[in-house]
Amino acid sequence: MKNLTRKCISLMLAAVMVLGLFTVSTPVKAEGFKIAIMHTDASQGEEPSRAFQSLQAKYPDIVIGSAFPTGEQEVMVSTALSLVADPEVKALLIFQEPVGTAAAIKACKEIRPDVLYMCGVVAEDPAVVEDAFDFAIDPDKIPLGDTIVKLAKEMGATTFIHYSFPRHMAMESLAQRHDVMKAACETYGVEFVDVTTPDPLSDAGVTGTQQFVLEDIPKEVEKYGKDTAFFGTNTAMMDVMVKAIVAAGALLPSTCDPSPFQGFTSGLSIEIPEDKAGDPAYAVEQISAKLAELGMTGRLATWPVSSAFLYDTAIFEYAKAYAEGTITEKNDVEAMVKILKQCADEMSGMDTNVYLNPWKDGDKVFEHLYGFQMDFLRL
Repeated sequence: MKNLTRKCISLMLAAVMVLGLFTVSTPVKAEGFKIAIMHTDASQGEEPSRAFQSLQAKYPDIVIGSAFPTGEQEVMVSTALSLVADPEVKALLIFQEPVGTAAAIKACKEIRPDVLYMCGVVAEDPAVVEDAFDFAIDPDKIPLGDTIVKLAKEMGATTFIHYSFPRHMAMESLAQRHDVMKAACETYGVEFVDVTTPDPLSDAGVTGTQQFVLEDIPKEVEKYGKDTAFFGTNTAMMDVMVKAIVAAGALLPSTCDPSPFQGFTSGLSIEIPEDKAGDPAYAVEQISAKLAELGMTGRLATWPVSSAFLYDTAIFEYAKAYAEGTITEKNDVEAMVKILKQCADEMSGMDTNVYLNPWKDGDKVFEHLYGFQMDFLRL
């Protein structure tokens, strides 16, 4: 097993979701255990909320939980403790782990060490997450820095604008990705520019961050030209980034969590029918048509499926199998690989590569934290 965790696991997976996986489906009866889920609220992105709602609709007897208030660690801790106080809870999952979650998990472990603790998306330092969680999956943030800049260069970028703020740059993985992006720009001959935005958790709020981005993108394009690529580190920026980048004729090689559902439909004012709400193939089709109409074909890119849906679903299916006893270890990489493949197969529609890798920090190889990438789709 340990030899396996030190190898890059390359999977050929299909990557377009079928509607039935993420829309409300016939409830499935299950008894004897519960799986608790805490997820970020809609202000930090809709996908974790939608994934939770879909799973709760499908498994109403076993899925419990709620959104947690962003930035309120005491409430997060008390909410987590109240969930694991239920003796039927066999797993606690965090959909999009924010700073402070590790402390909540450690508090839970003091009273329920038997519970399986998993998360998708890591905001805290990897070593902190590694110490707290049994299994964590995150887009492979640091290597993605090079991937995204290389893609931007292929799309014609001469300048790369990096939007962030001090709180995010204090997070180790985001800071490392920033440095990788800066080095990649030097390698590929692209000018790298740091731009500090208001923090959406500051007094300016999400509105302040969005207004800054809306006003700044046309200024940067006027200064550096239309072959300027933009990248932002916060979900709350994505809708307005898509809107402003398209209006200015610039480049967007990736949103912060690659997905056709992050920023694109709302930023382009595309209405998705309720029966297509979880269908990425339909979303990609509509986005591509809109961009073609606006003369922006090939100037924006994303993954062909929602990264959030994939890892949220994968950790849930792992936790469910663990609660049922078909998975007996809290950290079984082979089992996770099979589940990722099964989930992706159910989301299939086109072939793509998905790479699952143990997280690394220098010579240190983590055993509870894994990153993944997919091939990008130019829209």
